[in-house]
Amino acid sequence: MASTATVDPGTSPVDASAGVAPARTRPDQIKAALLIFVNPGGALKGALSQIPVQIALGVSGVAFGLFFLQTGLDLARVGAQTLPRFAMSGNAGVVGLCLLGVVYGTLGVALLGTIAWLATRPLGATLTLEATVRAFALGYCPALVYAAFGIVMNVAFGWNTALAFGVTGVLWALGPMIATLREMLGGQIWPSVILATILGGLTLLGWAYLGT
Repeated sequence: MASTATVDPGTSPVDASAGVAPARTRPDQIKAALLIFVNPGGALKGALSQIPVQIALGVSGVAFGLFFLQTGLDLARVGAQTLPRFAMSGNAGVVGLCLLGVVYGTLGVALLGTIAWLATRPLGATLTLEATVRAFALGYCPALVYAAFGIVMNVAFGWNTALAFGVTGVLWALGPMIATLREMLGGQIWPSVILATILGGLTLLGWAYLGT
């Protein structure tokens, strides 16, 4: 008599027959994104590791887009030039600064992850470039949350929020960045902290140069 296999309703027949664990669901990924606040290392190695790198860069892109938008709104509120590096002001400057933030949060973060990958290779890191860039980009999930709240406070109450919410969100990303580097370096904490501090500082310097 032929044996029958019991298939879990949440898996496909292919998953069950091949013994492959089913893909993480979107709710799992949302929970993991929120878990970054308290356990960045575990979150980045869990459900978030299944997210395509393009979507991960979308997260950091939106986070920096909102961060730069707050900067533009703050500058416009005090009558300052909103995109000084490109001689643009007013509404056009605010929109331009937001778009610049999106580019900074995608291409800039991809470059940041590449620098980290290259810097850790001589120290024995084995994580792939794609995985490194994904982890760096998803590390800005807290920045996205802070930036979203900042926009609400900025528009609804007229607060200047670029420093209180934008910069704070970017600083929160240092935790996931350290966790990623520590994983890449086999648990070495001090090289991870030093490299994350340098890369985080470069990120904020880039914002200060382009947006203020």
